[in-house]
Amino acid sequence: MMQVNLPKIAPPTRQARYEQSSDECQEALKEAFGAFAAYCTAAGWSDDEVAVALIQIADEHLCSLAILADFSVVVLAPNLTSGPKAEGTSA
Repeated sequence: MMQVNLPKIAPPTRQARYEQSSDECQEALKEAFGAFAAYCTAAGWSDDEVAVALIQIADEHLCSLAILADFSVVVLAPNLTSGPKAEGTSA
């Protein structure tokens, strides 16, 4: 089986959650995520299978956080639920 060396993940630039913290976290995880996905496909899983499995695992993780914490803080956090904005609206 392929040996995987995950790249170093940069820590957050601030202690508290802030408006762009989700974007910063995604950027910090992107390279390691790609390496992990490649590791999974090297083991024989298809790209589609890996993508679906990781989405389901992430969803289960988010649900477990919601159960352990205040549901509105975890699930309704602006960075986690903001989708595309309609034209003419502001954030």
